[in-house]
Amino acid sequence: MKTLLVIISALFFSINFGIAQETPTNSLLWEVTGKKVKSPSYIFGTMHLIPNDDFLFPETLKDKVKASDILVMEIGGLGEQMKAMKLMMLDSGTMFDYFTEEQLDSIFTYTKENLGFEEAQMRMAFGKMKPFVLLQLFTKDAFGENPQSYEMSLEKIAKANEIEVLGLETIEEQMGFIDNLSSDDQVNMIMEALRSGDDGEEEMRKLIDIYLSQDINKIHSFAVNSDVSSPEFEEDFLNNRNKNWIAPIKKIIKKNKAFIAVGAAHLGGPNGVIELLKAEGYTLTPAKL
Repeated sequence: MKTLLVIISALFFSINFGIAQETPTNSLLWEVTGKKVKSPSYIFGTMHLIPNDDFLFPETLKDKVKASDILVMEIGGLGEQMKAMKLMMLDSGTMFDYFTEEQLDSIFTYTKENLGFEEAQMRMAFGKMKPFVLLQLFTKDAFGENPQSYEMSLEKIAKANEIEVLGLETIEEQMGFIDNLSSDDQVNMIMEALRSGDDGEEEMRKLIDIYLSQDINKIHSFAVNSDVSSPEFEEDFLNNRNKNWIAPIKKIIKKNKAFIAVGAAHLGGPNGVIELLKAEGYTLTPAKL
């Protein structure tokens, strides 16, 4: 279950730093050249949240960002993300109207035992928000204390080096994908997250290990084959968004040396960003971190 939560909210080393010089066959970092691009650009697959102990951000990666003219992410920087709070609010009623009394008992028990929130605190803090907020709350808890964010780290470097930050989609568009989930789907996802218990933690560890292996096709496969994934999820959250990103990416890399960072689940698979750019005539080469 929590595999899906990472993808949505948010995705993705025993990375081998050995001295071998051969080009890696798997990588989270890909160089984009060809088709009259001004300079090589790079595409990096992120995990939106990752435990602090697993966060690996080598100088190689930092240097690629610093050498870029522009940083491109799914959402165009923290300014866009600040709009998210308003978009997470319900127009009427409360979040807890979506659940049965039995489901609410399970939610309040979980949040008290795992997050330290009493029922009254939950109702006050989250009552006016959309149910999906609970998924984000549970996801962050699964990553332990002080989880790291690649997006925030990348934006910090960009800001320090006066590099422009752009987004491939707006926060309204991204939240729209979430709003398109039916209320029943959201409730089922939340309750499945609560039921998963230790199994959920094991699945999260598997996801992190696959991410650290840098095998983008395995990351994609793990995402779309999670228990609560579906053909509709794959089409809406991955394939359609990937296709929508290609036109702006082409426009950006034509004139800029860009560093592009998106969730790693978007890179692999037959309809992933890497294959879609290859189909457009670009040369995609895995780069060594």
